[in-house]
Amino acid sequence: MKLIDCIDTQAARLAQAGLFFGHGTTNAFDEAAWLALWRLGLPLDALDEHEGQELSVAEEAAIAALVDERIRTRKPAAYLTGEAWLQGVPFTIDERAIVPRSFIAELIA
Repeated sequence: MKLIDCIDTQAARLAQAGLFFGHGTTNAFDEAAWLALWRLGLPLDALDEHEGQELSVAEEAAIAALVDERIRTRKPAAYLTGEAWLQGVPFTIDERAIVPRSFIAELIA
């Protein structure tokens, strides 16, 4: 399966789960892309470059497992990945902190 097809599949699962987006992404596709790229160790801005990449069965399973955790726990993706982004700057984050949101970035930019 190509990376873009995997992201589309996982985005559909996220959308069906009725999750809230807003802790770094605003929709299911962007969240699925973030989780997939992060799980593969790819830069988050590299989807266009890697969208045609063929995934191994193990890579597909690892991405699906991360999405499963997002759906099951309903935790923001930032808590699952341990990082949040604000104005293009990565921050280490865990459940002790509130995930910075884009509207806050607009205020301090």
